[in-house]
Amino acid sequence: MRRLLLLGAGLLLALHAPAQTNPVTVYGKTADDGTVTLFATSSHVIPVYLRVDLPLLQNLRADVDLPFGVQLDPGQTGVRLFRLTPTSTGRLAYSISYTTARGNPFTVHHDDAHGYLLPFDHGRKFRLSQGFGGGFSHSGENEYAVDFEMEIGTQVHAARGGTVAEVKADSASGGTSAAYARQANYILVMHDDGSFGNYVHLRPGGAVVRPGDRVEAGQIIGYSGNTGQSTGPHLHFDVRVPETDGTMRSIPFRFAGRDGTLVSPEEDRFYYARHPGGPDFEESYGAELTLADFADYVRPYHGSGVDVRIEQVDYTFLVFLQNGLDREATVHLTLDLRGLDSDAGTQLSRPVPARSEVLATILRAVPGAPRIQYGARVRYDR
Repeated sequence: MRRLLLLGAGLLLALHAPAQTNPVTVYGKTADDGTVTLFATSSHVIPVYLRVDLPLLQNLRADVDLPFGVQLDPGQTGVRLFRLTPTSTGRLAYSISYTTARGNPFTVHHDDAHGYLLPFDHGRKFRLSQGFGGGFSHSGENEYAVDFEMEIGTQVHAARGGTVAEVKADSASGGTSAAYARQANYILVMHDDGSFGNYVHLRPGGAVVRPGDRVEAGQIIGYSGNTGQSTGPHLHFDVRVPETDGTMRSIPFRFAGRDGTLVSPEEDRFYYARHPGGPDFEESYGAELTLADFADYVRPYHGSGVDVRIEQVDYTFLVFLQNGLDREATVHLTLDLRGLDSDAGTQLSRPVPARSEVLATILRAVPGAPRIQYGARVRYDR
């Protein structure tokens, strides 16, 4: 917000400048007869909506209804807003307050039928750790946001094409406190329907685009990180629209599914990114694996003795028994689990062919468990 104060017959001018990040300047030019014409200039790379009001207006009359709103196009200068005309010969005084909104709150119309790309590498899979209305930080402005759990330095891709509106990449700070909220690095992209894609928590220097760049869906725009208010490395993504007071609010959106359907994001699910033109690949989800899938599973094992191997697929764990002996052995397995369930129980016995590996059981994370932990002990009949 910016305030301009003009007082007295001598036309004393006092200017209180906003933060340097404000891309809009509003100023007045005064004629000899006391008439004031107000103008605006924008240095933003996208359209912005300017809303001007006059909290103080003494012996002056505006030639428009107030508050007055207008869209400023990118880089537009010297835009005439309205005129103030003296109504008496007394002291003239006025003050101006104004707000700017990215884009235009009155013309934005989100395309609800649009399917957004998953904002990471084609063929990679990540867990959606916090969804719409998530309890940690997805409320208010961020109600319809998603977080993808991913390691620092993961490539971030544009979920939809548009114009890069803003970039912040100079922060190296982060933590769980709300005090870190303004320290998040981010990229804000304006879509053709007036909505915005918001990519947050990028690593320091983690943007490869600049304001004004045109990006296409699937294009690399930066790298994930852990800046701002965060419990751990992840990528925050939301779609948002501007409000008249200069704030923004997130809105529901859907991702593009494999078969062209629209997919509503669900917390704790894993998602593969599929970008147009990328090679096909097999999808594998731990939650969909069953013991029946491994009924005929026998693989050579070239180790020695009897052992157990655990392979993680998402938050599912495959437990294999390994027999490196020259004879078949009945192997006994005891599991100690926390936050996990076993499809075949926690104590089981199974014959394992010589120099072979077979599946013993599948462990699955208990929904809502704050911690998962497993231990395994094996013995065999000699």
